[in-house]
Amino acid sequence: MAWQPQAQPPTRLPSEEVIISAPMSYAGSAQRIMRLRRRALVGWKKAAVTGLAVVLVGVAWSLITVWYLVWGIWLVPYRLLRRGARKRKAEAMRHRELLGTIQGSAAASAAAIVAATAALQAPASAAATVPLGSSPDERITDADRERAIEDLRGHMLVGRLTPDEFEERIGSAHAARTRADLDRLSADLPRAGLAAG
Repeated sequence: MAWQPQAQPPTRLPSEEVIISAPMSYAGSAQRIMRLRRRALVGWKKAAVTGLAVVLVGVAWSLITVWYLVWGIWLVPYRLLRRGARKRKAEAMRHRELLGTIQGSAAASAAAIVAATAALQAPASAAATVPLGSSPDERITDADRERAIEDLRGHMLVGRLTPDEFEERIGSAHAARTRADLDRLSADLPRAGLAAG
């Protein structure tokens, strides 16, 4: 008869041992209570202690079940709120990343379009924005405001203005009354050629 190796019980990881032997787990509480059987060595004492241990295991399991039900039901709103907050935070991060990608690619393509068209229209645009013989105190029209805003938009798209600066200058352009007011909006920006950006 050939020798056959005996099957070894599967070994548990240390983390599994900690979970299984936890006092608030069913297995852990049963292991702790069944240790009482070691105190009785023989006969009817061992049977009595075993019966007592089984009763205690039943009581412990009932208490553990009640504990988990009460805390589980009581903490359901908290868990739902936490899960909802985590989900909203993840969605907001995803939205910001997606928006940043879209804005980055849109700004790059818009900057290329503006640079290409501005190279062709720079001399005509410079002549159209400030008519010959106009004075700084001359009142402006809505068309003048719109041209100024378009120029500012072009400067923003090529990176000379941040979106916040652009918004601030748009508000000032709408409030402008004279040509001097409009000229102050783009005093720190190059006049001819957004293509330089």
